[in-house]
Amino acid sequence: KAMSTAMAVKEIGRNAPETFVLIRGSAHARGDKVEPAFPSVLGFDAPELTPAPEGINSSGRRRVLAEWITSAENPLTARVIVNRLWQHHFGKGIVKSTSDFGFQGDRPTHPELLDFLASELMDGEWKLKSLHKQILMSSAFKMSSQSNAAGVKADPENKLIWRQEMRRLSAEEIRDTVLAVNGSLNPKMYGPSFYPVIPQEVKHGQSRPGAGWGNSSPEERARRGVYIFIKRSLPVPFIKAFDGADTDTTCPIRFTTTQPTQSLELMNGEFTNAQAKVFGNFLRENTDSLNEQVELALNRVFQRKPIEGEIQLGVDLVNTLKEENMDDIQALDYFCLVALNLNELLFLD
Repeated sequence: KAMSTAMAVKEIGRNAPETFVLIRGSAHARGDKVEPAFPSVLGFDAPELTPAPEGINSSGRRRVLAEWITSAENPLTARVIVNRLWQHHFGKGIVKSTSDFGFQGDRPTHPELLDFLASELMDGEWKLKSLHKQILMSSAFKMSSQSNAAGVKADPENKLIWRQEMRRLSAEEIRDTVLAVNGSLNPKMYGPSFYPVIPQEVKHGQSRPGAGWGNSSPEERARRGVYIFIKRSLPVPFIKAFDGADTDTTCPIRFTTTQPTQSLELMNGEFTNAQAKVFGNFLRENTDSLNEQVELALNRVFQRKPIEGEIQLGVDLVNTLKEENMDDIQALDYFCLVALNLNELLFLD
């Protein structure tokens, strides 16, 4: 059942209460009075606090802070944001230490590019969508991940971005890709989070099994992973297996690991097996020909036209499974499960 109210931070009113230094952290031991100010180490003047317009129940302090953070004179905000976007698409940022732009952090490999993207973000009214498009349309992003001896010798760490680096999709990207491939992805945007199916064995690890976990409709569960309900004490097994973010700490970067549990989750997990059956139904609804079913499946998985040898391998697998006492539906569904486990679906190169 949805909550009718929620806890939120709000201002007391137009007249903010006085703030004092609390000696040794005690609320009963007030020290000097403290006025709103920016960190003096950054060299900024004291803020000008103008009263909020009539009818607005606010002191105006938060607006002053927001305008300072996004000011064109602030050298950090835009650069930090675009560096995170670059890291998301390329696996590492222009500044490798994404949470440290100070003296102890890494220097940018392409400072001019960092400044250019920061300027584009500010000139574009801080809208991220157009900047995402600009990065994805760049020649740097379109490069192949193929390596060569000369390039490795000159720049072994690929700091100059002379090639793309193959990366595994994130947990949410893998989940959404599976749903997109089998035709069941729900593109609905906004609204409340949904509750994916969690095995009973996992729920029984709680002190109160299943407490606080809702039951969403199949249509809602087919929405994108960004809308998954996050419960700190009950992480979704699929997301956790593929290095989902730790909900107890900040996550400046997703580290990619390779573990046996990932293969087990893809081959034996409830999610992929259920989606393989959906994929099989999708193929059967489109054509009755086994060759065409296999070709369509691989086309959707690879996002390219499969070669004859790849199609034949799929057909041979289905026929072999039939010889081992699987019926037509079971054999095709199992082929779909194998297709959803292929590296070409899981890795971006």
